Amino acid sequence: MTDYYEAFEISPVPPPGPDATPPEIYRGIYGMPMFVSVPTSDLAGSVDFWTRGLGFVDLFTIPGQVTHLRRWAFQDVLLVPTGAPAALRR
Repeated sequence: MTDYYEAFEISPVPPPGPDATPPEIYRGIYGMPMFVSVPTSDLAGSVDFWTRGLGFVDLFTIPGQVTHLRRWAFQDVLLVPTGAPAALRR
């Protein structure tokens, strides 16, 4: 991997101003103490809603088990199927 991401020097909020634009999707890896986990009975449908409807990107998927979504830096969500092991729902 040749890309360098400095996770400690980024902000999910753009500088204020009349020309402010949302930042690009941050695909770097950073330590995160916890994630919002959203149980769903329709994992594929939920991924579609979060990506197309809310502007998140699919960072990582284990089919049928978990999908890690991100919108901006530090806005991460784990989608897990209903009934997933407790370790994934925390």
